[in-house]
Amino acid sequence: MKIVSDDAEKKDEKDVSREYEERIKRLEKKLEDIETRNGKSVVGDIVSQLLPGLGGVVKTLERTSPEFRKRIEETDAEIKHRIDMGWSSRPVVEYNISTRPLGGGTRRGRTAGKPREISVTMPEDVPKKTPIVDVFEKEDRIFVLVVLPELEERSIETKLVGNALELSDGKRCKRVELPANGRSIVERSYKHGVLQITIEKEDNGS
Repeated sequence: MKIVSDDAEKKDEKDVSREYEERIKRLEKKLEDIETRNGKSVVGDIVSQLLPGLGGVVKTLERTSPEFRKRIEETDAEIKHRIDMGWSSRPVVEYNISTRPLGGGTRRGRTAGKPREISVTMPEDVPKKTPIVDVFEKEDRIFVLVVLPELEERSIETKLVGNALELSDGKRCKRVELPANGRSIVERSYKHGVLQITIEKEDNGS
């Protein structure tokens, strides 16, 4: 009887391991899709939506001004990271773009010493995307996979609250709904930006 029990236990472990591998592959595919989708400038899109026609000015400045291009790239990276991670804090994008004619001349009676300034701010109500999360269950266990790139494992705090798992890095918090109440976190690992958590279900009969 002991041998049969051990064999069954090993089979369950293999099934869970295989399930993990398949789901992690799907999460990696989602990450690739996000990176492909986010390949173009977010700032340029925002500017085009708020002020039609100005997006071309931003693209021209990106090509001709290394400093402006660097600022755009840094802001793009921050916006994409926060939107994809779904954290509560969001950046505000502001740029002052001078349209003063080259050569110091005048344009339609406007002096060269007073260039028109255009300020662009990303609105606070920009829709957020939730972090990539996968949850599945087997018998008395709940398995949670959360993609958290660019974070160190020691900075990630996890806490069970009823039928939810709360994740925090000390500044921001994310709540993941579970299919059942969790009793305790029995295993946790962090590999290649993916947090893997095994939760023991609460015994409803107790």
